[in-house]
Amino acid sequence: MNELITRLAVITVCVIVLAAAVIFIVAGGRDNGSVPDGASLSESFYSEETDDVLPANISVPLSESTSAAVSSADVSDSETASVSEADSSAETDVTSVSRTIITSRVRKEYDSNSVYIDMENILQLPELPVGCEITALTILLRHCGFDADKTDLAKNYLPISWGNARYEDGKTYKDSFFDYFIGDPFSRGYGCFAGAIEKAANSYIADHGGGFTVKNISGSHPDVLYDYLADDIPVLCWATDGMIEPEFYETWYDNATGEQLDWYLNEHCFVLAGFNMSADLVTLNDPMKGIIDYNINRFETRYDQMHRQAIVIIPDGTRVPETRSETPETQTSETQVPEAQISEPDITETSEDDFWHDYTETESDPVWDAEELTEVDQY
Repeated sequence: MNELITRLAVITVCVIVLAAAVIFIVAGGRDNGSVPDGASLSESFYSEETDDVLPANISVPLSESTSAAVSSADVSDSETASVSEADSSAETDVTSVSRTIITSRVRKEYDSNSVYIDMENILQLPELPVGCEITALTILLRHCGFDADKTDLAKNYLPISWGNARYEDGKTYKDSFFDYFIGDPFSRGYGCFAGAIEKAANSYIADHGGGFTVKNISGSHPDVLYDYLADDIPVLCWATDGMIEPEFYETWYDNATGEQLDWYLNEHCFVLAGFNMSADLVTLNDPMKGIIDYNINRFETRYDQMHRQAIVIIPDGTRVPETRSETPETQTSETQVPEAQISEPDITETSEDDFWHDYTETESDPVWDAEELTEVDQY
């Protein structure tokens, strides 16, 4: 009798376990439309948590709710593409990374808080890997009606210096990047600021019929730049490549004045073509990236850090309001980088053969990486 009861108990337990397994399988089968947690979707996107633009080919783990929103067994490829485009348009800080460089933009109707000046985009690559400044000037001159060529401007008009390094009392002296392009825009170098581009623009315009005035408005508040845009005058200005943080690289002293000059990596030049105050965006005609939008606050921060360098080219006879608040500071050597990032550099004597950074084109942005520089790469 006891043996019979034991067998019945075992059979009952087995039946219960089997029934539970069947119910679990049936319930799981009903949810086969969702993507399992941890599924990946390859896409370009801006990470708000890290403040970085991630590569287009990165495989990003999606949360369960995001996965369900963008993927199911019944969604077609076209529907998935639409969802991706919607996610892209929702970004507010910077435009999402794209494999295609946008070199033109259809003029839109803007409200009183928005301006956009349509102009041709010219890319500095492949001829001028470090020639963003002279390429930006080419964009501006062509907008003014000149048949300007970036390589002609770089060869024949851009004031260039190889540094003319000398050493005195333990200090390194070189020419100023406010006056010259330090290096060679066709291969490698540091760059230049508004004074050098002003000289190039004046020389070119004088050789090609005149009719325009080059105005160095360096030191101007960002609002002054927007005032010019509102008057249909685009502004050539400086910030950083991709609006990333500038990185201190080297200090030397000006051969002409003896002033201390600090060079920061990631310096970049472009033409400010528009703004949208309602959306907190500026539009840049960028020699490296094409026509691209950036968050206005980030742009203004980088513009400040790059000495507020800016130039406009104004047709002769154009009336420009006299209420502007330009305070030119073209020769300032006081870098406006947050104090936490400023450190006293070690100055070592090196030969001119050790001057330059070789440019290496990558799939993303070609910028000098301080961590990758060796003694041979440094000035």
